[in-house]
Amino acid sequence: MTKLNRGGHKRSRKEAIKQVGPGNFLIVTEGTETEVNYFNNIKKIIESLFRNNIIVDKISLKVEGTARSTKVLVNEALKKRSLGTYSEVWVVFDKDDNDDFDEAIIIAKKEGLNVAWSNECFELWLLLHFQDLKSAINRTDYSSKLSSHFKNKNINKGTYDKNFPGIFDVTYPFVEIAIQRSSLLLLDYNNNNKFCPSKMNPCTTVQELVEILIKYTKPKS
Repeated sequence: MTKLNRGGHKRSRKEAIKQVGPGNFLIVTEGTETEVNYFNNIKKIIESLFRNNIIVDKISLKVEGTARSTKVLVNEALKKRSLGTYSEVWVVFDKDDNDDFDEAIIIAKKEGLNVAWSNECFELWLLLHFQDLKSAINRTDYSSKLSSHFKNKNINKGTYDKNFPGIFDVTYPFVEIAIQRSSLLLLDYNNNNKFCPSKMNPCTTVQELVEILIKYTKPKS
């Protein structure tokens, strides 16, 4: 079917393929390996797709690996935000052994930052691509569970590696089910009147950031 513009006329070729990108994102992470590799994968895909299309604004996703945690990370993100112009600023961090986990989330939201947190670790988000997880496990067990799934699906020679640069690429085929599982997990806690992130194990909100970005990993027809 021929698409018409707002005036009821047939769209020109240029008008038909115009697609608005996600704008400028600043993503500040606690981790310096898995998380940065994951979001840099997305960054490369989006920039490669939009570079050769007609867009409103050039895509510029900036990913910062800081090796800092919780409140220190939030303060670092605020400083970086003050030095640039970003449509959205996200902080990505884990519960791990951090005592100020809840406080950092409260401060970030109060300051207008978006938070993609995981309890206990980012690997929970990756694991949800392959299975449901309703009960808490030790964070050291995530790697072995991921390696088991990688072996079954012949991914990265059957081994999960925090330094694996293509982590988004190999999990992308399962990202929709991961979003569904993680969203339902969060909903289950809320339906049971549990809203304190440090008490919600396992749980993550990484899907909220990923769901925004993956819309731009394929050009619209």
